[in-house]
Amino acid sequence: MDLATILQYLVNGAFASSVYALMALGLTLIFGVMQIADFAQGALYMLGAYVSFYITNRIGLSYFLSIPAAMAGVALIAVLNHFAVYRPLRRAGGATTFVAALGILLILQNAALWAFGAEYRLIRSPFGDGKVTMLGAIITYQQLFIVLVTGGLVLAVWLFLQRTRPGKALRAMSQNRDAAALVGINPDRIAVVTFALAGALAGSAGALVSPLRAFDPHIGALAILKSFAIVIFGGMGSISGALFGALIVGLAETLTAAYVAAEYSDLIAFVLMIIVLFARPQGLRGGAVTP
Repeated sequence: MDLATILQYLVNGAFASSVYALMALGLTLIFGVMQIADFAQGALYMLGAYVSFYITNRIGLSYFLSIPAAMAGVALIAVLNHFAVYRPLRRAGGATTFVAALGILLILQNAALWAFGAEYRLIRSPFGDGKVTMLGAIITYQQLFIVLVTGGLVLAVWLFLQRTRPGKALRAMSQNRDAAALVGINPDRIAVVTFALAGALAGSAGALVSPLRAFDPHIGALAILKSFAIVIFGGMGSISGALFGALIVGLAETLTAAYVAAEYSDLIAFVLMIIVLFARPQGLRGGAVTP
């Protein structure tokens, strides 16, 4: 295997990992703070792609403006999900919120099917067919843009959790909800912040990938299942675990598609999850929300 081929696999794996990282990061935040496996994030990922599509193709605004618009719009929907569904059901405990999350996913999928139709959509990339070659490996400008934006968003989340009062309160809630309430942290306010942040990340992932992958109302189902497997693999509540898990899965999928068969690449995340569950049930870095 020559250097150019190795670099190409690394490039392809980094691109795939970027999309998974944003989804897994949102899931990790919600589970770490709220103890909710929010499968509805898959539908929010799908809605982010549609918001970007309609802003660029129907309204005629720049694709670059559609990304923050998708983040804001999807964050609002995530907060509405919290108030309308998760907050009333949290008192019931058990598997209630899990079932509710699946219900929201299906409702939003079918609402999108009714509103947008079943045909596949694709946004024209503002970068066209532009690409750069590095040591024989080819990366398109759109892929490079996605990797750079993902890195910026991950850094922004890390700084938010480390340097801001709401971020520190979010971490405290994930470590001990009762103790955090005793020192004056408002759990409802932190829940809103958590859902808004996770929704913005899911919306950004959908908007970023929409010029490269054709999408329909059902694209979120497989994406959220993979992301959830990545979160379990990396450790529920661990940001570094989610990012590391996304990187490993992205690279493993790329290598599987290249050396085994493309149709088996979607199984990698679940295979790795099962292996980790047997060897280390808490994941690579399980626990409260940590960098």
